[in-house]
Amino acid sequence: MFISVKRHEREKQDLIGANNRLTDAILKTSAEGLFLLDSHGKILPQASRSLATLFRRSDFDDLSFEKLIAPVASAKNLSAARAFVARLLEAAPGEAPLEEAEQPHPLRDIEVRLANPDGSFETAHYSFEVHPIDGPPESRAWLVRVTDITARVQQHRELEDLRTQAQCQGEILRSVLKVGGARFAAFLQRTDASMKTINGVLKRQARQTDAFRSKLEETLEEVDRVRRDGEALKLSGFTAAARLLEDSLQDLRGRGSLSGGDFLPLAVKLDQLYGQFALLRSLTSQAGPATEPDAAMPEAATIRGNPAAEPPKSSATHRVTQAGSLDNTLTALTELVAHECSKSVTLDCTGLQQVPPRYQATIKNVAIQLIRNAVMHGVETSAERQALGKPAHGTLRLEFKALPDQSFELRFQDDGCGLDPDKVRATAVARGLITEDDSSHMSDRQAIKLIFKSGYTTLAQSPGEAPHGTGMSLVRRYVHEAGGKIALATQLGHETRFKVTLPALAAAAQVA
Repeated sequence: MFISVKRHEREKQDLIGANNRLTDAILKTSAEGLFLLDSHGKILPQASRSLATLFRRSDFDDLSFEKLIAPVASAKNLSAARAFVARLLEAAPGEAPLEEAEQPHPLRDIEVRLANPDGSFETAHYSFEVHPIDGPPESRAWLVRVTDITARVQQHRELEDLRTQAQCQGEILRSVLKVGGARFAAFLQRTDASMKTINGVLKRQARQTDAFRSKLEETLEEVDRVRRDGEALKLSGFTAAARLLEDSLQDLRGRGSLSGGDFLPLAVKLDQLYGQFALLRSLTSQAGPATEPDAAMPEAATIRGNPAAEPPKSSATHRVTQAGSLDNTLTALTELVAHECSKSVTLDCTGLQQVPPRYQATIKNVAIQLIRNAVMHGVETSAERQALGKPAHGTLRLEFKALPDQSFELRFQDDGCGLDPDKVRATAVARGLITEDDSSHMSDRQAIKLIFKSGYTTLAQSPGEAPHGTGMSLVRRYVHEAGGKIALATQLGHETRFKVTLPALAAAAQVA
């Protein structure tokens, strides 16, 4: 059958059109980010719609791979990606740019930090797979597939946490069986005393470098004792937490000068040690009181030369368990920051025992930042409060509860000076966060939200000091990463209130 040139051309164009429609359909509906990388490392025009969603941008034409991930990747990940792409472009056709048996694929798991429209950020994990496209050497290309693996990474971390917890529990049981319940109880009693000593030392007021160094050395001595006791009983999780705190203290020891602010980050490491201690106490208390004789107990139970008379009884058990609770950690943090700021502040906690495991890290991190901010900036000194007709003692209130729709709510309130919208505007302008024109068009409600911007602070920064202005921006980041929302209200001269809402666990799992 004779086919005319026109018919042939028409059928050819129809076939090309069908292929293009198929390609467009794939690029529009694919849940993965798809794009082609040319021999110069540039992204070719056609890209999947999901790529714009993943990277929150739409301008990919003539964009290099390096510039694609530079705004969202850390310097370390960017360097690894740059080196991988360089090897990819230099490799001969058919030659693998990387021997995966010798070195893991550097783009298999890249942590990215994505900007939200409101200025906050959230963290995700992307995997990049690169496949060569057959063609002549002068027009080589690679298909790059980007997949969001955040949920998989989160599940892996949760499994690792469970594995670590199971390992820790096994170590506790082996240690109890090896040294005897009485001697292990003496270790718990001894560690409880060290924890109290550490808290007391950190809360002690100091003004001069010598006083801070004295606090540092006393704390280091107690932590070193706790770590060595943990090592003797082969409690790797507890020992690791003690070592992290000890390393932070050693880092402070090497600094030329010390201030109260240098000690504040220790609260997180101390919280981890408390958590491990609470796990030890929880498991041993479930096993019942230790009654078996243990000849080594008097020597092992000696604390600074004073032998412990008996294993802890029920009241001591309750006290040690509480020492590892979030309530206790936050109360200790409040007292520590208040002492450093020469203020009198108490924390009233309600409902923290109801925090589900999924949200425990979020609530802890948010609460730490809110407490520090309230004590340092919100609550006045006792003299100032009395002059204003307020009680000399400032009060912080923290309440966590489940709501009828199965979501959760955290409320935090201080009875301090409140936020002055005009001062917030002026500070934001002075810090270069907004312009004078922006400031003049802001309502008071919009103005007070500026405290969540990274870099916003009323504190002056000394040479060599870590930059201020990350606390409240971190709060917003923690909340948004958990899929939640945060609201702020204030009454000048009286109070500041925060309300954090977190989604129901089923909804949170779907977001993750």
